[in-house]
Amino acid sequence: MKNVFLHGTLSETVYCAQPSGFEDPVHPDFVCRLNKSLYGLKQAPRAWYSRFATYLSLGFVEAKTDTSLFIFRRGTDMIYLLLYVDDIVLTASSPALLRRTIQALQLEFSMKDLGELHHFLGMCVERHGSGLLLTQRQYMLEILDRAGMAECKPCSTPVDTNPKLSVDGPRVQDATDFRSLAGALQWLTFTRPDIAYGCSRCVYICMIHGSLILPP
Repeated sequence: MKNVFLHGTLSETVYCAQPSGFEDPVHPDFVCRLNKSLYGLKQAPRAWYSRFATYLSLGFVEAKTDTSLFIFRRGTDMIYLLLYVDDIVLTASSPALLRRTIQALQLEFSMKDLGELHHFLGMCVERHGSGLLLTQRQYMLEILDRAGMAECKPCSTPVDTNPKLSVDGPRVQDATDFRSLAGALQWLTFTRPDIAYGCSRCVYICMIHGSLILPP
């Protein structure tokens, strides 16, 4: 779904300067009052979510564990809808119900049906028999490239479960980049739970060492 934030209705009064190239020559000092949200506004994500959730409230309920997940249950019919900004993953208990749901959403919002799920938030989805295989190979390659390790050879690197952290040691040249990589690795644990402990240690280092001094 493109231009998703244009669907959001603002509840606050927001003004903006006249767009470049569309200034009023008679009133160049006038400003515009927005009726709809725009990209860049801090209110935009909340306004879009509120608009979408209000429409889905006609039968759907938010999951208690994740407010981005909406569930519909009526008799034997069941629908799961996962929303992430302008991406939606939708599944239903029958193909007919799925088609009706897509048509109802398209009547209210401008969106495009991309067919079966193949890729979502860095995850590749492959069908195998009656199940789905989730992989993040491309995402892993991007992380290695960011860290300058794209050409490194793989090897087993067991994590020390009793690391001794110290305030002494060589400082990280770019603390921001270190934190970014630690966060990227956390997302990778969805399909690679075997690295979860190592990732948690990286995050721990980020939290207790403001200057980010590497352990010896």
